[in-house]
Amino acid sequence: MSAEAVETHPRRKPLRTRFETRVENTVFQLNSMASPHQDARLEALLRSEGSPLADAQLEALLRSGELHPGDSQLEALLPRDAKREARLHPEELDEARTALPDAPLGELRDFAIRHRACRLSLGLLADFYRAHPCRMAKVHLLAASAVTLGRFWGVSEPFARLGAAVMPVDERGFPRTREWASYARACEDQLPLEVRDERWIEAHMRDVARARDVGYEAAFLEEARVHGNEPLWRLLVQHVEMTLGARLFDQPALAGAVPGETAIAHGLALSLSRMLSASWSLLRHYAFATVRALCLPRWRHDTGLVDERRTAWLLLTSFITAWTAASVYRRGVKAVHRGQRARPSDVWPLLATVLGPDMSRVDPRVMRFYANPGAWSARASVTFASRTARLLAWMATCLSGQGLSEHGARTFPGRFLTFRRADGSMHFVRELYCDGVLRRFDSDFILRDGRLHEVFVEHGLDLELDVSVLEDGGIRLRGGTLRWHGLVLPPFGRGVEFRIHPVSDATERVDIIGTFGGGPTAGAPLGRIHYEAWRHSDAVPPVTTD
Repeated sequence: MSAEAVETHPRRKPLRTRFETRVENTVFQLNSMASPHQDARLEALLRSEGSPLADAQLEALLRSGELHPGDSQLEALLPRDAKREARLHPEELDEARTALPDAPLGELRDFAIRHRACRLSLGLLADFYRAHPCRMAKVHLLAASAVTLGRFWGVSEPFARLGAAVMPVDERGFPRTREWASYARACEDQLPLEVRDERWIEAHMRDVARARDVGYEAAFLEEARVHGNEPLWRLLVQHVEMTLGARLFDQPALAGAVPGETAIAHGLALSLSRMLSASWSLLRHYAFATVRALCLPRWRHDTGLVDERRTAWLLLTSFITAWTAASVYRRGVKAVHRGQRARPSDVWPLLATVLGPDMSRVDPRVMRFYANPGAWSARASVTFASRTARLLAWMATCLSGQGLSEHGARTFPGRFLTFRRADGSMHFVRELYCDGVLRRFDSDFILRDGRLHEVFVEHGLDLELDVSVLEDGGIRLRGGTLRWHGLVLPPFGRGVEFRIHPVSDATERVDIIGTFGGGPTAGAPLGRIHYEAWRHSDAVPPVTTD
């Protein structure tokens, strides 16, 4: 913004002055940590007019606390030049006057400018989610379109900063944080919806945590107490209580103690409860604004800004499709008891306890893998001996929710996840991304009387495993007695066998080959799965075919 613009519009001057003061302080603090050449480059970057606050080079400054994501995002969305501010139409000021009847002209102009920023952010949000969809994106788009129709950004600057802080993209439409970039990559790689939802949840929860840490929510609630007798402000408070106020488990989820899906599931349930019990006035406000927008749209058409009718349609379509987030809720409820997410440094002494002195014969890479499989990356290929075998696998997948029926020489990307139960046992999750569909195996590995058991808690199955050492330093896990809720079943488990082999070269890689339906007397196996696992820090191994 030019100096003339700052002098012409006194309301914008404090906003820019605070930013420039923060920049001066940041550059001063960096003087002792960087060379003069680096300081000059940073200062030039910060003072540039080319959308400086949204650049990736400022990530270190954002972490330092001198600049905050909500500040930078809202500043970037607001007009930067006096001419654009001067083009405020009388209709926009009349709309602001309807919301704030007793406000002076300066506050009316601020209302109109922030409302424009809200319309711009909604357009960016809709475009981003159109190219990068997931189920939770529908919920976010529903809330954002409702806020835009309610003109809530215009009413309160702290509320606008809250909204700007949870935007996934900057004013150029690019992912705003590393977590949102990861989410965008998951969509571009066409990973399963469950994976996209998980990355969305992590990115959004980190945005909310940062917004709370820098005090945006507290600043809004403080301002709301001053306007406690005004009906419109009460609606704003209801919206915050129904959304951010329902998010009670974000911090435990970010720490790995609670699954992100479980935290979101609790927030969705609490939001719905509050909406149906105490937010009828807010719902009536949204419903009236939607009907009015469809029948009598009042916003002027401006290039790059979402108009009122499109905003209403976004709200309606998001309302209809947001119910797909119920699957995220169900997944969160199921995952509530999966345990604490394991760190790469965590280990389980499962093999050492089971093998005893024979442990010295096991290759160190195999030992490290079974100490914590979650520290390894993976991919897999699957083959079936016949169409009948593939049909049986498909039926088992449909009935149990675990397994896969995809077939062929190609490899599917995937990952291993480990969690620590309260009793110290390992909860082991294997996920494969098969043509955009998530295939999942999850079970507990526990020790009972010196024997290794794989327990499928959801189905009440307990498979005892016989563990032995192979000549190449690998191990063999062969299914033994299978119980269902304590009842011994026929010897189906004896047809399951996994062999873990160290790769012949010196890399941190292992091959895991599982066979199903075979055995000493059953002939050739019905199916075979081949996992390739390598440490996260190592390069991805070349593609192989089986």
